[in-house]
Amino acid sequence: MKQATADRKLYILFSVLAVALMWAAWLIAWACVRNEYVVPSAGDTVAAIGRNFVSAQFWQSFGNTMGRSVAAWLLSFLLAVACAGLSALSRAFARFLAPVVSVLRTVPTMAITLMLLIWTTPRTAPLIVAFLMLFPLTYAQLMAAYRGIDPKLFEMARVYRIGRRDVLFRICVPQMLPSVFAQAGANLSLSLKVMISAEVLASTFRSIGGMMQDASVYLQIADMFALTIVMLAAGGLLEFALGNLSRITDRWTAGRNAKGRRNHD
Repeated sequence: MKQATADRKLYILFSVLAVALMWAAWLIAWACVRNEYVVPSAGDTVAAIGRNFVSAQFWQSFGNTMGRSVAAWLLSFLLAVACAGLSALSRAFARFLAPVVSVLRTVPTMAITLMLLIWTTPRTAPLIVAFLMLFPLTYAQLMAAYRGIDPKLFEMARVYRIGRRDVLFRICVPQMLPSVFAQAGANLSLSLKVMISAEVLASTFRSIGGMMQDASVYLQIADMFALTIVMLAAGGLLEFALGNLSRITDRWTAGRNAKGRRNHD
């Protein structure tokens, strides 16, 4: 417990130092350039953030982008769970899915977005792009977590004739959840980043990416910086919040271990 607390404090310290370093680099760049069309001042950027916070268009765009990002993240996770379960049960299915996952991991994001803009709408294309980017990543993480389970646990389950349901909920899920939850925040943050990039390319109406595209066209650099900072903060908060999900697995595992010891006694 003490080591975990010390590690958390150290992580917070280095995070604050990293933010301070980026802030200092921004101030130095602005002092050297002195051109609002290249690097805006901190005051103009803060003013742009304030204007966005009182704008109904911003909050509608923010909600649309966040909603699509979460939807893509959930859809990719659910499909990855189903495919990982089938791959664990059938080697033939795992071999069949391997080239599909490999193609999805290597295909350029811009090419997918441009093709989807022909086949779908600017609102639907970013959702599909984010889903296609997240699915192979999540599937690989789940399979890695499954392969990381000690084979002796499955051998013990066969020896003691433990049912599949107990194997799933007492061996597989507790062993896999810490790894899966540790990646959940990073995956959602990645979904948000890919979503905004696809929205910029698609010029999606009423979206953060669409607002960034408009700011770029009209050379509103302070607004671009403001939108970037707000979305960075939102992604960081989501990643931090989901990162705490590992505490649930720790309590669940501890509770099950204590129950198992009581039953053994």
